[in-house]
Amino acid sequence: MEILFSTDEIQELKDCKELFEDMKVDDIEVICFEIIDDLIHGNDIYQREDIVYASEQFELAVELLKDIEWFDSSKLEILLPKVKQLLIAIHFD
Repeated sequence: MEILFSTDEIQELKDCKELFEDMKVDDIEVICFEIIDDLIHGNDIYQREDIVYASEQFELAVELLKDIEWFDSSKLEILLPKVKQLLIAIHFD
């Protein structure tokens, strides 16, 4: 099953990828946006463990961004189910 993302959705994810670039939380690099971007563009180079990790990390990132006053996380909140669907489809492929 192919999950399609609009240009605006892809841009939102790219913006977050840049925002989180080289960022670490508890000494763990935030890589979920990079993995999601690769998967959207057909670069399925990840193992299942990476996909599961990206899914969990993306959920946590959205929750974190919801708490930041200056950041409008509404687009990411709308994207959350679609991204999870993509990651689940890849994971069980």
